[in-house]
Amino acid sequence: MLGKIVSWSVGLIGTSLAGLVGLAAWPKAGGTARRWRRAVSLFDLPPNQPMPAVLNERHEDGWYAASKQAVVFIDREGRGYRALSATCQHLGCSVHWDISKQQFLCPCHGGVYDREGRVVAGPPPRPLERLNLRVNQQTSDIEVEL
Repeated sequence: MLGKIVSWSVGLIGTSLAGLVGLAAWPKAGGTARRWRRAVSLFDLPPNQPMPAVLNERHEDGWYAASKQAVVFIDREGRGYRALSATCQHLGCSVHWDISKQQFLCPCHGGVYDREGRVVAGPPPRPLERLNLRVNQQTSDIEVEL
């Protein structure tokens, strides 16, 4: 009888410890939650060219958390605005706006995009990624969803 009680107790303790270890070791659900980030004030946006904005992102993967910067270009589009990722769609290099050519240029492999992000020349297989944006009416800031 005492042997059964000890066996059951050891089994119960072992199961409880295994559960606690599992909870501690299991990575947190990082998910793909997107959040709005402030990019630029409407008052700072130039009228004749896209403006780069550096947005900070926090990524969590299990117990590891890292901060990463994303560069986007904010531009006027008619009576509204557009946000384009600065990541070239060829191999992920960062594009820059060339004011004299009025184009986005990728320094890595010669990718060229027009002001709306469409491919003009080079190896990129698709246009620059267009990002969701909104205007915060309370702060007059343009916010981008990342």
